[in-house]
Amino acid sequence: MATKPKETNVPLIFALVFFILTTIAFGVMWYLAFADIEQAKADKTKAEADTKKFKETARDAELKARVYRLWIGYEGEADDKSTIDAERAAGNVISTEVIKLNEALAKKLGGGELPAEFQFWKTDANKKADSPPAEGLADQIAKINRKYEETLKSADLKNKAYNEQIETMKAAAATLAGIQKTFSAEITRLPADFQAKLKGVTDGFDARTKLYETRENEANKKLSDLTAEKEAVEAKIRRTEQRIESLNELNQRLVEANTQRERGNVGFDEPQGKIVRRLPEGVVEINLGSAAGVRPGLTFTALPPDFPEKGRQSRMRALRQPDGKGGFKSVETFVPRGTIEVYEVIGPTQSLARVQPGSESDPIRDGVTVGDLIYNSAWRKGVADHIALIGIFDINGDGSDDIVSVVRDLTRMGIPVDAYYDMKKRAWVGEVTERTRYIVEGYMPINTGTDPNREEKTKLLGAINTAIGEGRQKGVGSINFRDFFSRMGYKFRLDVTDSKINQATAPYLSNVGVGAPATPPNP
Repeated sequence: MATKPKETNVPLIFALVFFILTTIAFGVMWYLAFADIEQAKADKTKAEADTKKFKETARDAELKARVYRLWIGYEGEADDKSTIDAERAAGNVISTEVIKLNEALAKKLGGGELPAEFQFWKTDANKKADSPPAEGLADQIAKINRKYEETLKSADLKNKAYNEQIETMKAAAATLAGIQKTFSAEITRLPADFQAKLKGVTDGFDARTKLYETRENEANKKLSDLTAEKEAVEAKIRRTEQRIESLNELNQRLVEANTQRERGNVGFDEPQGKIVRRLPEGVVEINLGSAAGVRPGLTFTALPPDFPEKGRQSRMRALRQPDGKGGFKSVETFVPRGTIEVYEVIGPTQSLARVQPGSESDPIRDGVTVGDLIYNSAWRKGVADHIALIGIFDINGDGSDDIVSVVRDLTRMGIPVDAYYDMKKRAWVGEVTERTRYIVEGYMPINTGTDPNREEKTKLLGAINTAIGEGRQKGVGSINFRDFFSRMGYKFRLDVTDSKINQATAPYLSNVGVGAPATPPNP
C-alpha cells in the first residue's frame, strides 16, 4: 500500500505573508496620502494668511506713499487727499507717519518744537492727523527761496547806492585837488602879504580836505562793514535756508526780551522799613508813619530779613505761564514774599497795611511775617522818584491798555508821573526832564513775519525806541515794568499772553480796531 504524501503549510504561509505585506503597503500608502492632504490644507491656510498680510502691507505702503506725496507737496494721484482724509484715524499708519515726518523734520532743524511755518500738517491731542494740507514742504521751501532772493536784491541795491556815493566823493576830491593846484600857482606870483592872506584860505581848504578824508574813511568803513554784513547775511541764508523766517522772528523776540531784561535788571534799593507785627485778617503794622510822609494807598514789597545778604537770585523762581499757543512755558520770575498796601497812618512811626490778596505765593511756608523788610523802588521816606511811562500796560490781562489806572494808582501813592507816551499821537504828554529817574517800559507790540499789521507795528516800535532814546540823552534810565512794579508792591498779572498784548496794541495802529484809547489824566 503506497504511503500518502505528507501535507505542507508552505502555500498558506506564503499567502498569509503576502496578505500582511499587502495590507501594510496599502496602509502606508493611505497614511502618506492623508498626510499630503493635511499638509496641502495647512499650506493653503498659511498662503491665505500671507496673502492677507501682504495685502495689508501693500495697503499701508500705498497710504504711506500718499502721505509722503501730500506732505512733500507733490500733486500725484488725484484722489490722494480724499483717500487720506477718509482713512486717517488716531494711531493708524497715516497719523503715525505724519508724526514721524514732523519729528524727523524738527530734529533736522535743530530739535525742539517744529517752527510754525513747517507745521503745515498737524495732529490733534489724540495723535489723529488733521485733514491733508493745501500746501506741503515744497511750497514752504519755495516761499523761503523767494524771500531769500528778495533779500539779495535789496542788498545789491544798497551796495550800488554806496558805490555811487563813493564815486561822487572821488569826483569832489579831484575838483578840490584842481583848485588847490590853481591856488598854488597863483600864490607864487602874488606878493608876500597877499600870500599871507591866502594862507588862511589854504588852511581852510586843508581843513576841508582833512574833513573830506575823514568822511571818506568813515564812508569806506561803513561800506566795508556793509559788505562784511552782506556776506555774513548771505552765508547765514545759505546755512539756514529752511529756517530763516522763524529764526528772524525768534531773534527779534529774544533781542527785545534781552533788552528789556538789561534795562530792567537793576537791584533793589535799601529797605525803607520793616514789619513789626502781624495781626489777624492779613493786617500788618510797619515802622513807618506820618514822619516819613506815608499816606494811604502806598504799597511795599515784603522780603526776608536776609535778602540784602543773599541778593535777588535767592527769590528767583521758575513759573509756568501760557505760551500763547495753547501750551505752557517756564519763565524765571522774581517772587517776593508778598505785597502790602497802607490803609491807615496811626502815628509818626506807625502805619497799618493789608497783605494784598493773592500776593503771597506760599502763605504757610513763605508768607509775610514779622521782621520782613519792606521795599518800594520809587519811594524813599517822604521823597518819591519822578517817573515816565511808555508802552502797553495791560496789568489785568483783559487785552486793553490800563495806563489810565496805572497813572491814577501811582499818583494816589504819591509817586509823580512826569510824562506818559501817547502811542496814538506818537508823542510825550508831559515832559521827561533831568529829574525824571526812570522811564518805565510796559509791554511792546508783538511783531512777527506773518502779522498783517507788521509795517504799522514796526513804525510804532521805532517811535517808542526814539522816545526812549530821547530820555537817555537827558540821563534818564529805563526799566521794565515787571521789575519796577514788583519792587514797589504794585499788583499786576504775570501771565498776559501775546494775543492779549496784540489786542491792546490794535487801537494804536492805523485802520485797525475801532475808536481811540482813553486819554490818561495829565501827569
